[in-house]
Amino acid sequence: MRAHAARGLHWTGILIAGFLSEVSIFAIFLLLLAAATLAGVPELARPTSTLDYIDAMVSSFVMVFLFTLWLGKRIESGFVLHGILVGAVGIVIFTTLILALSGSLTQPPLYLVAHGLKILGGVVGGLVADKRSSTRRSLLQT
Repeated sequence: MRAHAARGLHWTGILIAGFLSEVSIFAIFLLLLAAATLAGVPELARPTSTLDYIDAMVSSFVMVFLFTLWLGKRIESGFVLHGILVGAVGIVIFTTLILALSGSLTQPPLYLVAHGLKILGGVVGGLVADKRSSTRRSLLQT
């Protein structure tokens, strides 16, 4: 993957990883909602329910972490910064969707926590990707 901007940032990869992480978060929510509906308790997984908040927080961290690892295989440096930007792209996508649907930027406080967890997932994913990259380079040099 080639750098498309200053300082070696791989913007195409960042945008793809951020988009796919956010799509994955939505897909998990829809699967939980479908499962709850099939079980006869759709209110269990409705937006802003306890399950929705738990899912939003867990999947926000995990999906950004995983897609940062994916991106980390395609870059050579700046792993943590790339991860933070993957999380930021997810935040922008979700916030844009909320604005488009509600006409407001207002979000429940736990969604804001989930946004923070997207950034944290990107940081941790970047650290792990950096460690993996260092290990690969060490093995290749021996």
